[in-house]
Amino acid sequence: MPALPTCLIWAASISLIHLPCRANVPAPPKPPVPPAGYCSTIYGELEGDLQAFNVLLSIPPTWTPISGGPTVSAGNLEQANANVGPTLSGSETLPGVLTELQELRALGIQGVMIQVGFPVLYEPFYGSQASLQPYLNFYSQVAQAVRSAGLKLIVENNVLLTSDVQAGWTNLPAFYATLDWNQYMAARATMAATVAQTMQPDYLVLAEEPDTEAAQAGQTNMNIPSDAAQMISGEIAAVKALKLPSVKLGAGVGNWLSLSWSSSLADYIAAYVALPLDYIDFHLYPINTELQGSLIDNTLTIASMAAAAGKPVAMSEGWVWKMEDSEWNALNADIYRGRDPFSFWAPLDVYYLRTVAALASYTNMLYAAPEGPDYFFAYQTYGGTTSNGGAANCTCTTASCNDFDIVQTETTLSGAANDAADYSFTGLRYYKQLVPTPDTTPPSTPSNITGVPGYTTVNLSWTASTDNVGVAGYNVYRCSPPAEGQSCTAVWIANATSTSYADAGLLEDTPYNYEIQAFDLANNNSEYSQLFSTQTYEPSPLAPTYLTATALSATEVALSWTPPTNNSGLWEYLVYAGTSPTDLPQIGATAATVTTYNARSLSPNTFYCFAVAAVESGVTSPMSPQAFTSTPPMPNAPTSVTATATGPTSIVVTWQENMARLGLPVNSFQVFRGTSSGSLNKIATVTASTYTDQPLKPKTTYYYQIVAIDSGNDASAPSSEVSATTQ
Repeated sequence: MPALPTCLIWAASISLIHLPCRANVPAPPKPPVPPAGYCSTIYGELEGDLQAFNVLLSIPPTWTPISGGPTVSAGNLEQANANVGPTLSGSETLPGVLTELQELRALGIQGVMIQVGFPVLYEPFYGSQASLQPYLNFYSQVAQAVRSAGLKLIVENNVLLTSDVQAGWTNLPAFYATLDWNQYMAARATMAATVAQTMQPDYLVLAEEPDTEAAQAGQTNMNIPSDAAQMISGEIAAVKALKLPSVKLGAGVGNWLSLSWSSSLADYIAAYVALPLDYIDFHLYPINTELQGSLIDNTLTIASMAAAAGKPVAMSEGWVWKMEDSEWNALNADIYRGRDPFSFWAPLDVYYLRTVAALASYTNMLYAAPEGPDYFFAYQTYGGTTSNGGAANCTCTTASCNDFDIVQTETTLSGAANDAADYSFTGLRYYKQLVPTPDTTPPSTPSNITGVPGYTTVNLSWTASTDNVGVAGYNVYRCSPPAEGQSCTAVWIANATSTSYADAGLLEDTPYNYEIQAFDLANNNSEYSQLFSTQTYEPSPLAPTYLTATALSATEVALSWTPPTNNSGLWEYLVYAGTSPTDLPQIGATAATVTTYNARSLSPNTFYCFAVAAVESGVTSPMSPQAFTSTPPMPNAPTSVTATATGPTSIVVTWQENMARLGLPVNSFQVFRGTSSGSLNKIATVTASTYTDQPLKPKTTYYYQIVAIDSGNDASAPSSEVSATTQ
């Protein structure tokens, strides 16, 4: 039930009296009106386009839509989008994805769409299975989380972006350039099978937006409908060879493709419906009316052509691009993304979401997955003025006019809102659209509450609640009784979206009582959990200070610190390290007279947190303030290795250094040689990128590999093997 104006007493031998607290899900402020001038012109045109399309949807179709069952209302799991870049494999990414998943589920969604673009799960992109494995693990875990939440899983296997504010892979253009059309088709088929095997989605979109794929990947064959269909055909064969009966396959186009171009929207759909696909997918972004007609109306052309071939349709992405009709084909996607976050768009975004729902009903869609999850949680304030140029281009916040800054800020604001269970005007309206019947069912009671006290902290955890729609978060209540085990009057101190909470800033040697309460997006509250009572530790020795961490190599970090000011009776120092600030296991210890420590056997290219504690007379101090650093990556193997015989007894070997991004400088190279392939021994260490090997035996074949050694004495993998035969 909603938070009460007066709070109840927990019926137990030890009780908490709950004082009134804030609403669990506060109502967001009403969106401002669109600013006068250019932006209001955009707003008015787009609103008129939506109105006209809804009139069209009021007229029964002249064709019979093909139904795949009730439409799955899906959400876009943005934080798992492969365009994020290499940080996907970091330990800090998955918790954010799981929080976003929970908050989307609380909205009432029934499925999740994830963009897993080529080549993020393609082994040659990384050069080894070991380098690919963290990404396979990540997407396997994400897929399992979606299934555990009881949601349908939609995966879009399009291509990663190279020229976009969302592009996060710096090495991508060079990789695309290595693939001709036949190699590209084979690679896309291989990754499609990998995605299907790793994630086993309910729906797998094999290709989308052929024009975008042609531009981003440099594969111009995608501009030819028959060639695009040929690529998809190879993907279908690769996935069906796995015999995964639950995976339905689709492919599609963006609604902006013209009906009159030489390679038109109709040409692509005609080519796709001839394939053994289960459905036809589309993206819905521009809704404007242009000379060739209404772009949003193209969705009905797609649906009618699919229906004529006996196939249902689905929408894996869509949001309303913020542009005037005259700006079509004059702006790039970064401009639209730079305009999207402004709070005055909220009513238009809500109208768009309602229109998508009407379109889904009209065409009997399999699923509909709007792209804009950030705007379900947070918007930014428009700050366009004449002086900063925003009045002319409608892309300025109060802090920045840069598209990249605006988009990155939106991601940060959305993540913070996820953590606080805060929703925007658009998010709450979307919830009412997805859950039209008032939800009066409270979540189940959190259980198994436990906690680990420290000197000034208590780290709480509990078993998750369940809900008929979805749990939005948890209220944390706390008070300090006169003595441990006695009652006290509790106050709300925080909410948490995960099943843990770190309560900090407490008094030492003090008892505390806690209870947890779950809530959903309708502000239904669970019963309070069982009481958890604990006591913080007695005062402890002072912690060491001024801890520094310096990476020496890809696997070693040097630590140093200053002793505590009062260190009488100091026994030793304990050293802690981990990849998360909240999980630092002990990795070593030093004598009381030693204030340095080298952490070894670390993982390359990994973010680490370090802390040190002092032990005085058997009592351990709190940890020092943490120090952070990242180990550099291992050096890359040299490239362009050649071996050339220069006589009967000599061979010249040359190569090129392949500097790793953010890696340490390469100081030397090791030369390996052998007379049989795969059996080579080190013969020299040099600083130049050439080596003359002599004296050798005439008319003998020698094999060579080169290993790069960086300033931290880290060795790269061996280069490709080359050979030459003496004269």
